[in-house]
Amino acid sequence: MTVIIMDADDSDGASRRRVTRRAYLVMRAEAEEALELAREWWEHKPVPKYVKVRPLRPDEIEMFVDLYNRCFIASPDPFAPLTVEDAQKLDTEGIFIAEMFGQPVGFIACFVERDREDGSVYGEITGLGVLPSRRRRGVATALIQRAVEYFLDAGVEEVYCEVYEENWPSRMLITSYGFKTVGKREVLVESVEEAAPPPPGGKIARRFHLRPRLEISQDN
Repeated sequence: MTVIIMDADDSDGASRRRVTRRAYLVMRAEAEEALELAREWWEHKPVPKYVKVRPLRPDEIEMFVDLYNRCFIASPDPFAPLTVEDAQKLDTEGIFIAEMFGQPVGFIACFVERDREDGSVYGEITGLGVLPSRRRRGVATALIQRAVEYFLDAGVEEVYCEVYEENWPSRMLITSYGFKTVGKREVLVESVEEAAPPPPGGKIARRFHLRPRLEISQDN
C-alpha cells in the first residue's frame, strides 16, 4: 500500500513524500524435513548434471554482486542494487553459487545464528536468487538442498527465512519444502518523490551491521 503525503516547504510550497507499507512473511521449517522433501523432489526429477552448487570464494565478490543484481532486477520483491563495497562486508562462508555449464546462474546465502534469549542455534536463509532465464530448471531446489545440508552439518534443527508477501512464486517454492508462516514483519518505507528509495528489508542488504555470524564447531 502506498500513501502520498503533501508537505509544505520554503521552495515551491509543497513537497511530496511517498510512504509504502511492505510486508515480509517469517517462515520456519525443520531442517531434516526440508532436506527430505528436497531429496524426494529429485527422486522424481534427477538434478541435471550441468547444475553444480559450490561455495562462493572470497575473490569472487564482484561476480557475486553482478549475479545478485541480475537475479532480482525482474523480481516482484522491492529491489535495491547491491554494491561491491557492501558485499565486501559479508562473510562468504555459507554463500553458495549454482552454475550451469560453468556459468553462475543463482545463489543462496545462509547464516547460523544463536537466539539471544535461550541460546538455541538456528539457521537463516537471507537471500535466494536465480537468473530469470534459468528458472524452472531445478536450480533453486539444488540451492535449497545444499543450504539445508550446510545447516545440518552445523547442528541446526530449525531454519528461518523471510519472503516478500507479494512474491507468490517464492512463497510456493519455500512452502513446498516444509516452510510454514510463523509471523509477519511490516516495514514502512518513506521517500521524497524523485529521490532514491532506501534499501528494502528481507534481503542480504538488511544483514549489514546486524548480529555477527556465529562460529559453530562441527563437533556440536
